[in-house]
Amino acid sequence: MGAFLMDEHKFTWGGALRVVFDSISQSPARLAEFYIDRDRTLIYRWMRDEAAPTSKLLPDIIRFVMENSINAERISIKIKMDAYINTSTLGEQVKSVLTGEDDFEKYISAVLRIALVERKKKQSASPAPRLALSLVTIVFALLASLVGGLIWNILNHMFDWSFYMGGSGNEPEGVLAFVWGLTAGVPIIVFALLSLLTAKSSSAVFARCDWRLAAVLYSLVAGAAGFIFYNSGLRGFVEGSGYSYGLQETIIVIAYATILSVLPLLSILALLRFPKTARGLLLLTVFIAPVLVSVLSVLGTALVNLPETEVAQLRGFLVGILLRLAMFAAVRTILTEQPKDIDLKTLIKK
Repeated sequence: MGAFLMDEHKFTWGGALRVVFDSISQSPARLAEFYIDRDRTLIYRWMRDEAAPTSKLLPDIIRFVMENSINAERISIKIKMDAYINTSTLGEQVKSVLTGEDDFEKYISAVLRIALVERKKKQSASPAPRLALSLVTIVFALLASLVGGLIWNILNHMFDWSFYMGGSGNEPEGVLAFVWGLTAGVPIIVFALLSLLTAKSSSAVFARCDWRLAAVLYSLVAGAAGFIFYNSGLRGFVEGSGYSYGLQETIIVIAYATILSVLPLLSILALLRFPKTARGLLLLTVFIAPVLVSVLSVLGTALVNLPETEVAQLRGFLVGILLRLAMFAAVRTILTEQPKDIDLKTLIKK
């Protein structure tokens, strides 16, 4: 079993997988790259019982075993696995059913499924402190929504800029628009990553790309999104269209939220190779949620009975805060859901 030690009394996912790789000539890297599209480090974490796959990956893992083993290797797997099963703490009836199966494909399928069930039993025996995790996540979400605005206001004060809350005729242009986008994007990705790192009891995940690259790319694309929006001339075009004031602000905020949220989020999805599973959820997260909360903010401020200058400031504040909250949730959702198998801390140690 090489460097991997096996407890003969416990039947684990890692133990079963080690038996397989101890008997075939193929490496874990082949399974990772050609069958499940994951980082090879994940397979070694499985073999050390530090993680386990979702049930959706089992058919591909079984297919890997069947396509990469000859009869002699299958016999070796069966002998070693039966010995492992018989000395484990599995129930006698389960042992009998597993070891009595002669069809190898049915055998390895049943063994791996039982191993995964045993893993889930172990996890459910020590439930995660969900309340504590939720509170930590809420704190990071609030920081993600507030820190960017705080930094921007500090920069305005330091360099005598007059942009602050922005608005018509008071928006950054050129390089300053890029700086604005950068200050908005950096806290979102940083605090989203930190929230995953502190989720010790969850399968905090980051898939198929380096977290440093993700942080840098997301931040730069956020800066570029700010540059694109504020230098596009969109506000001037809409304000000169003759539409009612309310409709003008709605159109502008839809464009604002779309450009500032979709482009950075798409950069993360690109690093994840646009994962196929749960694509509907991802599209909903990327394209709808941030824009929706921004539009609701505009509609909400339309009901406030205050002077227009104060309403504009309130609108800018609400849109900024809620858009950042939605983007934090979107980033965290994407990193958490796609896929659920790779631990972020392991990638950071690489």
